Amino acid sequence: MGYRDRALPAHSGRPREDDPEPRVVRDPCLLRGFRRAAPSSTPDQVQYTNAKVLLVGESGAGKTGLSRRLAADTWEPTDSTIGAWATHLRMPVTSGSGVTREIWLWDFGGQADQRLIHQLYMDETALAVLIFDGQKEDLFETLGQWDRDLTRAARKGFAKLLVAARVDAGGLRVGRSEIEKFATERGFVGFLETSAKQNLGCEELKHAIFAAINWDEIPCRTTEVLFKRLKEEIIQLKDEGRVLMRFNELRETLQLRLSAQFTDGELRGVLTLLAGPGVVWELAFGSWILLQPERINAYAQAVIRTLQSEELQRGYLMEDRVLKGDLAYASSMPRLADDEERFVLLAMHQTVVERGLCLRQPTARGNLLIFPSYYRRERSDAVRSPAVLVSYRFTGFLDEIYATLVVRLHHTEPFQRDQLWRYAADFKTNTGKQLGVKLTRRAPGAGEVEAYFDPDISTEEKIIFSKYVHEHLLNYARDVERLRHYVCPSCGTPVGNREVAMQRLRAWIEGRSTRPDAPNPSKVFRRKKQLPSIVCVECEQRVPLWDDMEECFASPEIQQRVRDMQQEASIELDNESKERALVGEVISTVALAGQICRELTVSDNGIHMEIEFKDDAYAATGAKLYLQVKSGDSYVRNRQSDGTELFTIKNQNHAAYWMSQPFPVWLVIRNAAGEVRWMDMRDALARTGGPKPVQQFSFQGERFDVMSVRRRRDEAL
Repeated sequence: MGYRDRALPAHSGRPREDDPEPRVVRDPCLLRGFRRAAPSSTPDQVQYTNAKVLLVGESGAGKTGLSRRLAADTWEPTDSTIGAWATHLRMPVTSGSGVTREIWLWDFGGQADQRLIHQLYMDETALAVLIFDGQKEDLFETLGQWDRDLTRAARKGFAKLLVAARVDAGGLRVGRSEIEKFATERGFVGFLETSAKQNLGCEELKHAIFAAINWDEIPCRTTEVLFKRLKEEIIQLKDEGRVLMRFNELRETLQLRLSAQFTDGELRGVLTLLAGPGVVWELAFGSWILLQPERINAYAQAVIRTLQSEELQRGYLMEDRVLKGDLAYASSMPRLADDEERFVLLAMHQTVVERGLCLRQPTARGNLLIFPSYYRRERSDAVRSPAVLVSYRFTGFLDEIYATLVVRLHHTEPFQRDQLWRYAADFKTNTGKQLGVKLTRRAPGAGEVEAYFDPDISTEEKIIFSKYVHEHLLNYARDVERLRHYVCPSCGTPVGNREVAMQRLRAWIEGRSTRPDAPNPSKVFRRKKQLPSIVCVECEQRVPLWDDMEECFASPEIQQRVRDMQQEASIELDNESKERALVGEVISTVALAGQICRELTVSDNGIHMEIEFKDDAYAATGAKLYLQVKSGDSYVRNRQSDGTELFTIKNQNHAAYWMSQPFPVWLVIRNAAGEVRWMDMRDALARTGGPKPVQQFSFQGERFDVMSVRRRRDEAL
């Protein structure tokens, strides 16, 4: 049964004469400044919507050739895709309602080591097209793995198409009926055979893609014709190779090219709509508009290539090396010009930090970026491994689940990261006791995490740690199964059949008996002498399953403590991401002011960056400002008596260090609303200081912008 023979879902969007008018969403941001906003289109208005479609599959399957055939009706031999590249595919008006619908294709590289980064780009997906080489015989294991990865990566459901490519080279090596059976069992809405080279089945695939998208779930916006002209011109800039533009630069460029005036609100409305399918990104700093978001993916893949090319595969890189772009690039990857590459690298770095895919570790030589999923040091047999208390079986994208678990544990106060191994991470409690996690890959997309502990660790600490792992897996993985590792208290023999033990424990907790002849399970099994247990195979004594640890694990108080710890870790990661965004903001603003800005490799003394000023001949002068950068509202508090903003100095050694510097030291703070202000800390310390060390000072920062940077330059020179 081919695509034409399969029933399409009710939401397929296939045009019919009796199609209702599309749902129209009027976004105030989009319509701000427009002359009118009628519910249906007029000659001066258009209705527009777009959808994001992923092309995924193994490397060399023919995805890029097929995407080019779909988008431009052309074909040429191509190399393997590096990262994710976006190809624009325009769809025509499909009904009498006059709605313009467009599809953006994301052509994902198929190498296994790229899939961790692909997770960053799967939001707002409307359809995934799984493409395979029809000449391959061993298909179903690979296709099944891709299907599982798609399902786990999806934050909300989307339709799927299965497509055989390159059938001109000899048709299908596997029987069509077997492939159709696979497609039916896995929920694909259709299966098609194609050849981009010979243009076979490509037009049918276009129609299938359009029909499989649930257009009713995608907002349709009514806007004026100017909106369409802005959108088309932005896409033209993309096609011309423009990568990065500041918002003001983009606005002025569009005004010149269109010979038209429009408001900032109208332009932001267009950018918001194009950001949905990932056509453009507005970076978190510098008012930068990234017209080719796939560049971030490509540079992230270069980071992964660099990690893998290291002889020892230690799973970490110096942060300074990453931000300088000193990476292992694929020969087919075009690098950007230095002035653009710098900001794309900053954005890429901030993104992987924000998603919790790596952790930042200060060292004497500077910060390390540690990627737990790529750490390849094997645990030596001489290293004592503590006893496993509990393990969890689950399915999901193992690299992301494991990496985010280790990173979030690292940001949780009671646990201090000690050692990393190949798919294992040791932590220490505040009293120096060892505990940790280990990942075992049981099958493609299926893993098991063990939580292990020193025997001297308190029951409460064991439970809090294992509960943290438990809650993380419930949030990030699927099909989570908890398996307690019981040991016979009489002879010390481990209980072998953990599945049976957990089944019996769960049945008791739920008030159900595992014995079908029990007269009243909810009463019989809850008597003290009838607590759940299992027979030890060695000494034949009964091993209790409901013990102090299980009772503590089920405690609402423990549950709340773990949730509080998770919230603290989220705040830590968010603050770290925002500080990286502030670094980008500072670098962008200083560059726009025509000066030099550097991030310092080592910042142990509370100085994170420096500005070096140029003279009128644009030569570096050696005159500098040092900067400490902070992001968030927690760094400044208001004094209750008069509302004065106060900044607290947490390390007195820093204050002494600042006062000893040959150049002024300025504090830069970005609040939650995005406002950035700065002030001279040394001046504040000198005014506030006395015989006692200064604990805090009044923060009277001025706006941090191009003009204020230039004023500091004039003062310094």
